[in-house]
Amino acid sequence: MKAIRWFKFILATFGALTLIKYAAVALLSLSPDSEDEVTKTMYLSPNGKYTAAHVTRTGGGAIAPFCSDTVFVFNSLQTIDEVMTHTEYEVYSGECDVFFNNDASPKVKWRSDSDLRIDIAIGATRVLSRDVSLRASDASGQVQVKFSAYR
Repeated sequence: MKAIRWFKFILATFGALTLIKYAAVALLSLSPDSEDEVTKTMYLSPNGKYTAAHVTRTGGGAIAPFCSDTVFVFNSLQTIDEVMTHTEYEVYSGECDVFFNNDASPKVKWRSDSDLRIDIAIGATRVLSRDVSLRASDASGQVQVKFSAYR
């Protein structure tokens, strides 16, 4: 009986530590940090009226590392720094991923003045699913966004 109690205690302790770890990861990666590395790549529409911006944010250090990709679509008169704080400009967001040939995902390409294509990777070797947010048009409703998923 004493061995069973000891085994239950070990399992409960291990479970509690696991929950604390995942809570810390979630809390540390929720808000942008000034020490996060942010990479911004701009794609101007053919007529120059709209901009698609691919923003990659990495950080968290050794305790809670994270990497996220976001694509914003906005009027070219605006700046990316003012757009990044408003979620209504997001058309894609998800964890960083790579295609099967190790090219970075997502790939952003304008097909016309108001038609944007975003190719995203769906990892064939992933054990866990990941959250991805997709929006079919920009905040103004003028730019249509089409998505393709590849390995």
